[in-house]
Amino acid sequence: MLSFKRLLYIVLIVAVLGGIFLIYNINESQPVNVQIQSCLAPEREFIETEQVDEGDKPRVWILGDSKDARCGEIYDNVRQFCDDLHLTAVGKGHLDTRAVKEQDLIILCDSSISQYADPAELERIIARGGRVVLAAGLANGESDSRLWPALGIRKKSAGEDYHDLVFDKPLLPIQPEQAYYDGRSDSARIEVSADASVYIRDAENDVPILYTYDWQKGSVCLINGTFLTDIRCMGLLTGAVGALLPDFVYPVLGVKTVFLDNFPALTPADDELSRQMYGYSTEGFVQDVVWPAFQGISLRTDTPYTSSILTAASSMESFDLVGDTLFMSVGKSVLQFGGELVYAANCPAEGKIVFNEDFTDRFSEIFTGYIVQGLVIETDTLSPKMLDVPGADIRSVRGMLESRDTRLSWENGYTVFPAATRGNSIEDGNLFSICSVLGAYGMVSHVFDVDLLIARDETAAWDSDKEQIDLFESEILARVPWLESRTLTQTEGDVQSYQDMNYGWIKNGSRMELHCSGVVKGQAFFYHTDNRINNAEGLTYQDLGNGYYLLRVQENHGTITLEEVE
Repeated sequence: MLSFKRLLYIVLIVAVLGGIFLIYNINESQPVNVQIQSCLAPEREFIETEQVDEGDKPRVWILGDSKDARCGEIYDNVRQFCDDLHLTAVGKGHLDTRAVKEQDLIILCDSSISQYADPAELERIIARGGRVVLAAGLANGESDSRLWPALGIRKKSAGEDYHDLVFDKPLLPIQPEQAYYDGRSDSARIEVSADASVYIRDAENDVPILYTYDWQKGSVCLINGTFLTDIRCMGLLTGAVGALLPDFVYPVLGVKTVFLDNFPALTPADDELSRQMYGYSTEGFVQDVVWPAFQGISLRTDTPYTSSILTAASSMESFDLVGDTLFMSVGKSVLQFGGELVYAANCPAEGKIVFNEDFTDRFSEIFTGYIVQGLVIETDTLSPKMLDVPGADIRSVRGMLESRDTRLSWENGYTVFPAATRGNSIEDGNLFSICSVLGAYGMVSHVFDVDLLIARDETAAWDSDKEQIDLFESEILARVPWLESRTLTQTEGDVQSYQDMNYGWIKNGSRMELHCSGVVKGQAFFYHTDNRINNAEGLTYQDLGNGYYLLRVQENHGTITLEEVE
């Protein structure tokens, strides 16, 4: 039995230790200064610039009209994308059959084929070895019936919008077995020859959505619908070209970025709603539930976050109160795990731009020595005035892939890198888009809205959204360890290299040579081939499956040795 003196000692020790822990916890909850310095992203090393022979890189005939009501946007997107890939586009208006070369690729961006090419002449081009992509689906009626034998079409009738799509054959570097498409497709209801290779079909009616067909010496690919009105669907085009060409090399960004937008507003109404739904205050729920879930994904997949908060808007009423403690604790954790803190601008209309200087002042006090260098824009409007955020030094801007004004550029003293997909739900269209963008641009660039993770329309959202975030990890991030992790301001070298490069390749038997100029060391390319690589010099390679290799160049000239085909 303890004596009274010993019991007193134990009580005093417990009281002292409890007091120490209490003081520590109180201090931890206060918005103290965070001593993490920001620094410029190190400049990437570029290989020398020299003249490059394009070699076997195909010229592309892009046929269509940007003014066409149904297919004009497809024409514009295909031209833009061919510019992105540095493919030489030839021909305007009608196809000049006398100028078509054997290795040329013809992309029809209008369903009314006869407006741009004589069907009989196009048929002859295919017969003697031509490669044609019908990128805008088929016209109504039988105006294209002359080409049905060359297209492998057995029957055609009016179709509809097909949404539940099944992948039957490898088309993209990573692809689900089935995915939902959330746009209009205007697809024709067709039956095709048993010899056709169907890559994507409608799940319910088995209608081919993308297929290839070999006819005489040539081959065609039909993208059955208006999918390419959305630039995010360009993976269907690179997949189509890869299916037609024996070897297809094209540059990609080779990066993964994940953006966390909009820290939750802290108002009495929000807190009350959060307590009713989850038993937490808004601040506590983000700190104890939401952020640990994202932190776990970051650690498991080596994916740092670029986290933003609204600082520029059209009126002061746009700014909500963000608690210092919440922003300090989560922001500090973002930085400690290699991430980045940036500001956001939501200015939908030209005109007045105001800054939340109260928050920028508080930010400087909390994150002493950290200079914000990135800005995310939440609309498709970018004004130079938005870059003048007090206390910041904006060098990188997050644009939008689908916006022609804010997609990819490096000029005027800052770099623009795009967000490709956004939303807290992955299954309702985003999975299809993310896989397609990955096939086209070799990148993952997705935006989650943190504020909407808690509640939407006063309804609890976290449980369902957490399942979607887990799906994003398992179906996307966990399957792309070969992409380089980037925060917004770390993408400068990738964008500059992708925009300004020249490249070409020459295939001679089992030997493949890739020539580059003006690219950053490590510049990524996708190589789609039916062969297998034995070894390489001047570049590294990774087998991604589905017929794709990821190449990263180290020198101006890279040589690939393929397995001999017996």
